[in-house]
Amino acid sequence: MQVYTAIDILRARSASGQLGDVVVVHLGSNGTFSKEQFDEIMELLAGVDRVVFVNVKVPRVWEQPNNRVIYEGVQRYHNAVLVDWNSASASRPELFYGDGFHLKPTGQRVYANLISASLAAP
Repeated sequence: MQVYTAIDILRARSASGQLGDVVVVHLGSNGTFSKEQFDEIMELLAGVDRVVFVNVKVPRVWEQPNNRVIYEGVQRYHNAVLVDWNSASASRPELFYGDGFHLKPTGQRVYANLISASLAAP
């Protein structure tokens, strides 16, 4: 999904009280992700105890710039943490189908376990 679509969903869920203590955000695979959009997300999630941002592994020109936005954004907010999917999946082509970013079942398990481990961390 595009970042602007996710912002609309987060805004609606925030307004209706549908956000939990932890929110996992994985955006930036389908297009660019700006610093301003990151800050808007964090403004919407200001009352959330922990916001887990998963960076991207996508064979597109926006991969590196989006990961920089995510990394730098996480550094600015005390309630944000980074899950480094990019590093965890680097040199692991067996996790992906031929397009380089849709996950095979094995990749789905690695991805889910990585996020799960971040939720258990203090």
